[in-house]
Amino acid sequence: MHSLLLGNGVNRAALQKDWTQLLRELAAQFEADELIHHLGSKPLSMFIEELCARSTGVFRHTEHAVKVAFAKLLEQIKPSEAHQRICDPFKVILTTNYDFTIEETFAGPLYNPAFLYPESRYSLFRRYQAGTKDVWHVHGDSARPSSMVLGYDQYAGSLQKIRNYVTEGVKIKALDYRLSSAVKNGVIEFERNRSIYSWVDHFLRDHLHIVGLGMDFAEIDLWWLLLHKRRRTNQTGRVFYYQAGLTPSEDTAVTSLMKSLNVEVIHVIADSYTECYLRIADEIEGRIKAYPELLSLPEKCLDQDSYQTISLSNSKVKQRGFRFPVISDDPPKSF
Repeated sequence: MHSLLLGNGVNRAALQKDWTQLLRELAAQFEADELIHHLGSKPLSMFIEELCARSTGVFRHTEHAVKVAFAKLLEQIKPSEAHQRICDPFKVILTTNYDFTIEETFAGPLYNPAFLYPESRYSLFRRYQAGTKDVWHVHGDSARPSSMVLGYDQYAGSLQKIRNYVTEGVKIKALDYRLSSAVKNGVIEFERNRSIYSWVDHFLRDHLHIVGLGMDFAEIDLWWLLLHKRRRTNQTGRVFYYQAGLTPSEDTAVTSLMKSLNVEVIHVIADSYTECYLRIADEIEGRIKAYPELLSLPEKCLDQDSYQTISLSNSKVKQRGFRFPVISDDPPKSF
């Protein structure tokens, strides 16, 4: 199984705008033009937090207004040939993008939510079906602005949700029980033994192709998952990171760390970013042919780094009591 993790790079090439231009428009709507002077050195997440913090109103109300306005700006993005070519080989697509360009590429307006259950703020189960494709919005979507991960607080919350899902499971109110990833117990044959509930399962199990994503170190949830995938002894999927550029690029902090995590970094150079992504589509097809199946596991594969299963019964565990030793205030007797 091969899965795609698609970032904003293809959108940027299609729109001919980068994040900086969109954030300038956003700052202008909230009369905060003075915040744009250091945009080049600020992560997107911190810019959003700063924009909300500058407001005199209630923070959460301002945050919601900013997200709604940002969602409106994303409506400018339209499907392109690069979207079609890159996404076409995949049935499972994970995306950090909030817009529905991928869905519109393959199903027009006829895409449907296929959530395990509706999430208001986080996105473990945020899946849409567009024709034969499953599109997972890992950082929320513009149809539910409150779900859009745009600040450190929400990045931290997302990582907490992901880690809980991989370790002890997450409680689903509507279902009245916990769901957890089969990966935590070394189970890889999901369809035979367990169901796939979340995009996290695909990330940890499949061959993963990362395209159009800068992998800023603010993306703490994705870095945690890459590290978790690397440290497991029962790895079944490789990771490929495609870096688009107009000129030859040297190793960066991101690509250096990627290589340390056993990620294959593929540099693709062309005269335009659109052409870069079309060439990346060719690179993807070649690697899918080279790895038609998941990596095989030894018959007895014990994952020493996997987390132990935690009992999910409702019974409370009684904490064992103990006493501190009693120390007398009297001076010690001399003998």
